[in-house]
Amino acid sequence: MKPENTDRKVIIEQHKRFSQSALWRLQREYFDKEGINAWVNQVPFYITSNPYIAACYAKIVFAFMRDWVKLHPEAKAHPFYMMELGTGSGRFSFYFIKTLLELLHEHQVTDIKFHYIMSDFTKHNIKYWEEHPALKPYIEQGIVDFALYDMEAERPLHLIRKNVNLSSDLLVNPLTVFANYIFDTISHDAFTVLDNKLYELLFSLHTDETNMDRNRPVQMDKIGVDYNIHEIKSSYYHDPELDAILDLYKKELHSTSFLIPIGSIHAIRYLKKLCNNQLLVISTDKGYGAIEHLDNLGHPSISFHGSFSMMVNFHAISEYFKNSGGDAFLQTPRRGIRTSVFASGFKLNSLPETKVAISDWVEKMSPSDYFTLHSRVRDHFTDYDLDTLAAHMEFAGWDPHIYLKISSKITSLIPEGDVETVTFIAKNMPRLAANYYHMPKTECILFEIGVFFHAIKKFDQALHYYQQAQHYVGEQFGLFYNMALCEHHLEKHTDALTHFKHALQLDPSSTETEEWITFTEKALAEGK
Repeated sequence: MKPENTDRKVIIEQHKRFSQSALWRLQREYFDKEGINAWVNQVPFYITSNPYIAACYAKIVFAFMRDWVKLHPEAKAHPFYMMELGTGSGRFSFYFIKTLLELLHEHQVTDIKFHYIMSDFTKHNIKYWEEHPALKPYIEQGIVDFALYDMEAERPLHLIRKNVNLSSDLLVNPLTVFANYIFDTISHDAFTVLDNKLYELLFSLHTDETNMDRNRPVQMDKIGVDYNIHEIKSSYYHDPELDAILDLYKKELHSTSFLIPIGSIHAIRYLKKLCNNQLLVISTDKGYGAIEHLDNLGHPSISFHGSFSMMVNFHAISEYFKNSGGDAFLQTPRRGIRTSVFASGFKLNSLPETKVAISDWVEKMSPSDYFTLHSRVRDHFTDYDLDTLAAHMEFAGWDPHIYLKISSKITSLIPEGDVETVTFIAKNMPRLAANYYHMPKTECILFEIGVFFHAIKKFDQALHYYQQAQHYVGEQFGLFYNMALCEHHLEKHTDALTHFKHALQLDPSSTETEEWITFTEKALAEGK
């Protein structure tokens, strides 16, 4: 017989409105505790923090700024402010700023200025951004600022470097807001429609006693959820713009449960106040974009991955914008993430370049489409030849994250690779290096670039990247051994001997290193 499970259930809360659930407090505590480490093999973020999605956004924003100054020539006298909500690792910010500056330079646009605000509710992340070497040039140029911003509370939004509060005085031009993988992690309300009746979905949470410490759950993924329903017979939000959405769903949906991203809508409403109701929002997340896809759903599913997340009801957000006189563009449905664009204070059809850019980079070749194709290559890269891998790197904008996964395969294919392809990859290695955004506990792209040049016998370039990698790699045997090999081929025997000896200190068992030391000492003694 199996032993009886003696773990006792602990009731955490009962019959709570979802937006008031303890889950959201636990979520905030998790991110505040983990800081930047939340994005190291815990919370998924690559899908919205890569060069491709940043380029999509940059092209839309570039078109938007050009459209706006054509309609409002006086706008050139003021910078365009852009703000990322829940910035997290900072990698998207880096790629976006870099790409937008490149677009301005390529099109010789010198009279349009912008400021970028990286925001989060935890100080730990801000400290990481302030000290990040990839962001340092932009900080020194005055392009980047930081803000401690709690999307769940209407508090002054203070810009740390400017030492001023974000306000309508600064936001003369429309504020552009980026919301990637953030609307899915702040508060939602939950509802059920059945037979043209609307019910509030109330949450009860429980867990095993063994998962409790000091009256708090230890692991969120071990929390169980139960649901109760309560019929809504009158105005729920006492807000015509929001209640109109519930009325629509009550009439159009038949048998389903759905979420209203109330925390996100409150944050948007607050930002609209700050920017004179002139707001452009671009968001990529998992979620629903069409009302027909909200029908016949079960109770909300909670995805745990260190933190937790929900499917975003982008349709509800678009209805909120439209009900308040704004506009929205929702990507047509497809599997995976979706990108949406929302506007307040103007219509997207009044901005021709912006409209084309949205069509090109949200609909025709969206971040979702990119990730679908990338995933295919990622999962089968060992099957591809060098030409295919090189083409994928170009398509991905020479993304270090991808190269780190396929670097050993590329190196192994060099001996049989086409000369033109090898040359093409070598030519783009500086682009790869320029895209490096270091994260804790991750491999160093500079070292792998050094390995590539080492493999094609470009020892001077290999040594250059090995030396750059030392700051990130530290005291690693392979780094100093490889540096010494390059210096040997470049006939820098004194340097080679120094680095061979250092490598031996790091790995005293390496007989090859001992042999190289003997060989190099003999070469120096003979004056070679």
